Amino acid sequence: MGLPKLNTVEYFGTLPISKIEVKYRPFNVKEQKILLQSLEEGEVKGIQHGLISLLRACCDLQDSRLKIEQLSNTDLEWLFIQIRMKSVGETTKVMLGCHNQESCDGQTPITIDFNEMKIEGEIGEEKVQLNDKVGVVLRVPSYKDIQTITNNMKNPAEEAFSTEVVFQILNRCIVQIFDENTVHDASDFSGEEIDSFIDDLTLDQFNKMMEWYESVPKMVYNAEFKCDKCGLEQSQELTGLQSFFA
Repeated sequence: MGLPKLNTVEYFGTLPISKIEVKYRPFNVKEQKILLQSLEEGEVKGIQHGLISLLRACCDLQDSRLKIEQLSNTDLEWLFIQIRMKSVGETTKVMLGCHNQESCDGQTPITIDFNEMKIEGEIGEEKVQLNDKVGVVLRVPSYKDIQTITNNMKNPAEEAFSTEVVFQILNRCIVQIFDENTVHDASDFSGEEIDSFIDDLTLDQFNKMMEWYESVPKMVYNAEFKCDKCGLEQSQELTGLQSFFA
């Protein structure tokens, strides 16, 4: 006679960016163990793989055309946090460094309440007119896009905002390039050709694309705390899963 099976509660929600309906459940001990092991190893590629594997096991996108890794970073982070809240609780503790780094190396523990997280930003018009004749159609980068770019990074938290990474993300965000007479699908051109197109933009044209990308919604937690060492009152905006589980 086999051991009894425990019933698992299922939950339903709507992803904030794609608006796809999703069914999810808490992760079990085996799934948590795999994720914790990848976190302990500290390899970016391993952590990303562990996260995707856990989400694949614990949720079901009601739009079967998409895979988990094709979701935007914000959708994926929101989904993981919902599952984590149902699995181990609605709060977590992190250590935040003092802003006054020149004279204080204090580290202060704070408690993050996931219920107080907000999604800030908005997705602008997908067509961005660069000048009177030429424009681009952009899309929100997927988790897979970011994963591909960051796979080989040694320090992703430091390198995530480097010039090279920004250019790679913009390259992947371009769906079409159009002028008065023709619409060109970016998929018909090599990455080098798209890079060349970006390199030839004026600063004003490049900034139009950057403004669109920077306005994409993201999950934010505004932490207010007093440094345990020097007593300085300060605030810090936390974004990205690495900020909430460091």
